[in-house]
Amino acid sequence: MERGTRPIVLTWLALLALLALSAGTAWIPLGWINTAIGLAVATVKALLVAVVFMRLRAGHPLLRMTALAGLLTMALLFLLSGADYATRTEAPAPWQQPSTVAPRLGAHE
Repeated sequence: MERGTRPIVLTWLALLALLALSAGTAWIPLGWINTAIGLAVATVKALLVAVVFMRLRAGHPLLRMTALAGLLTMALLFLLSGADYATRTEAPAPWQQPSTVAPRLGAHE
């Protein structure tokens, strides 16, 4: 294996292992831990892709700043969405008793 392709192949294998982990935990009922594992796996996958395939570690500073701006924008959107969700008051719709009229089969009105 060539020296330049080794990190790509190892990253690909790591991504496949993480895919198997996230697919496997989806079938196991662990409650809230499924969500935590899924978020952790997604974070590791995103970091692997950013560091290896996007080459952010050795990239131009402008590329790093652009990636950071995207992350900050996404964090701001999540923060604002969470604040909106947390400050809403519950307004349930009025409930009515269903009518007890028997359906007329074959009748056209």
